[in-house]
Amino acid sequence: MNRQTHVFHCYLSVLSLLACLIFISLTSVAAIKLPKLISNNMILQRDHPIQIWGWAKPGENIKIKFNGHQRSIKANKAGNWHLLLPAMPTGGPYDMLIEGENIIHLKNILLGDVWFCSGQSNMELPISRVAPKYQQEIDTAHAPAIRQFKVPLSYNFKEVAVDVTSGEWKSVMPQEVLDFSAVGYFFAKQLQEKLKVPVGIIHCAVGGSPIEAWLSEETLQKYPDLLAKTQEYKDSLLVDSIKKTDKRKTEIWHATLDAKDEGLTEVPKWYESSYTFQKAKAIQIPGSWDARGSVWLKKEFTLPASVPTQEAMLHLGRIVDSDQAYINGVLVGSTGYQYPPRRYKIPPGLLRPGKNTLVVRVISQGKHGEFIPDKEYQLTTASDTISLKGDWSFQVGARTQAFPTDLVTFQYQPTGLSNAMAAPIFPYSIKGILWYQGESNIATYQRYSSLLTDLVKEWRKKWDDHDLPFLYVQLPNYNPKQQQPTESGWANLREAQRHSLNIAHTHMAIAIDLGEWNDIHPLDKKNVAKRLALLALKDVYHQKGIIASGPVLKSWEVKGNRVELRFDDQGAALDLRCENNLSGFTLAGTDGKFVWANTEIQGNMLILRAPSIERPTKVRYAWADNPIAGLYNTAGLPASPFEIDLSKKSESP
Repeated sequence: MNRQTHVFHCYLSVLSLLACLIFISLTSVAAIKLPKLISNNMILQRDHPIQIWGWAKPGENIKIKFNGHQRSIKANKAGNWHLLLPAMPTGGPYDMLIEGENIIHLKNILLGDVWFCSGQSNMELPISRVAPKYQQEIDTAHAPAIRQFKVPLSYNFKEVAVDVTSGEWKSVMPQEVLDFSAVGYFFAKQLQEKLKVPVGIIHCAVGGSPIEAWLSEETLQKYPDLLAKTQEYKDSLLVDSIKKTDKRKTEIWHATLDAKDEGLTEVPKWYESSYTFQKAKAIQIPGSWDARGSVWLKKEFTLPASVPTQEAMLHLGRIVDSDQAYINGVLVGSTGYQYPPRRYKIPPGLLRPGKNTLVVRVISQGKHGEFIPDKEYQLTTASDTISLKGDWSFQVGARTQAFPTDLVTFQYQPTGLSNAMAAPIFPYSIKGILWYQGESNIATYQRYSSLLTDLVKEWRKKWDDHDLPFLYVQLPNYNPKQQQPTESGWANLREAQRHSLNIAHTHMAIAIDLGEWNDIHPLDKKNVAKRLALLALKDVYHQKGIIASGPVLKSWEVKGNRVELRFDDQGAALDLRCENNLSGFTLAGTDGKFVWANTEIQGNMLILRAPSIERPTKVRYAWADNPIAGLYNTAGLPASPFEIDLSKKSESP
């Protein structure tokens, strides 16, 4: 072959390669693409027109076959397409065939009810976090007709996303269920057992998120201060700069602390078995201390000669703020912030007969560090449980300056979660919404009712259903119990939530008795879900004979120095449970100061009196972060906390 022929053949090869690449590129562009929600194992909303959507080559013809139905549509000039399948009854599993210039075959699809589960950490909290309370249920979990799609954390200030970043539908099995929203799972289980239909939950919650992060820019027009933040963070260069600056501040703070920490700089290091605390003080665990920076705590314990060879578990309750735990000089676990329970697996062979040492390094970002009381502090083996409470040795590693307080958590900023996480879900037909949020808005409770009202209206508009059921959880009890009438941010937020019941087709699950004084993430998610499910069964599914809530205040009358409160008992008689002779009711007179009231039941009426008040002006019930709350009905469901102005005759919250 001469040189010219060789060059010509090379030229043809290049052209062939280019043609191949162009073909691959074109077919890639032409290929039908679906949002991640439209995928294998999905649950579609029964008895409701089903929207299927996606992207393709402009003008491409798309044909969908599903459950005996066939529909066609042509992609628009932008390559978008939306197609409606007719409403269909409960059923499945079915396959779906989507045909265009490529073919997509989706399998194992069910028709049932889909609930959108959103809010902050108490909705996000997975089954794995509440596992100690429900271990047997997890071990036997098998419910292929209950499925979850988990929307991953993402935020966007510049534009409304058309798809989530990742996700897939998963069924309930022992390992998969660990990542399910605990509230969502127990709610779905209650419905599935009662209704015998598949139940899907779209898990779309972010721990710590305020309500404004879930609102669109359009809705935030009436809140100029929130809108200003959204506008500011549209500048991606600014956002990147803040992220880098904040990351650097955090790294410097920790690096400075580590460099000063004698426990890390001395030889041997303080966590090593050969080290003996030199400047130790005694401390009782659980207990607290005042030292911003790092402290080291040590506990020795003895094991018998027959130490089990299996894996053991170290339980260290909750610690303020972060910790690293060492058994016999080996790191067995660490946690970066105060809220998660410390449950660390100890590998086989690390424990030994006789004396063992546990050393915990704790970093406190504020002035106060603590092992939270009324939590588990123990080591469990296959055959024994060793308490770790009592005397420990305590040594300061290093004191340091205050942790930076001006850091920006971008997933908490207005509209970010709405754009990136909620918006891509709106085309998907659902049965209703579950909402558990409010802790992050306690400091701004004054406008929470307005924000929640706007959220409900916005989401109903986006789903094109003005009667879409919206079920939400009122904040539970938290913080130390108060024995005297007091002001309370938590109570103010609960009252804002109660007044949001003015919105049609909203229903509130009361959780005032389901919290934990020492944990903002209480474990009892099953009863929270049960109360939500009761509301759904009665008010959404219209099942007969269900008592779904506790007593509801309807009207009142002042007669001299006494107040008569009338309740709708919801089908079960009033039940007053006293604690130290108190039921949780307080009265205020003309001076505005609240005192405990004596209470008496007469049918569906409560009579309140306070010896020191001649002219009652206000009533409060269960008004504290962690209140005395004694009003139930005989179905065991509590009344909501409330505050009323007695100059008015009634209310309809």
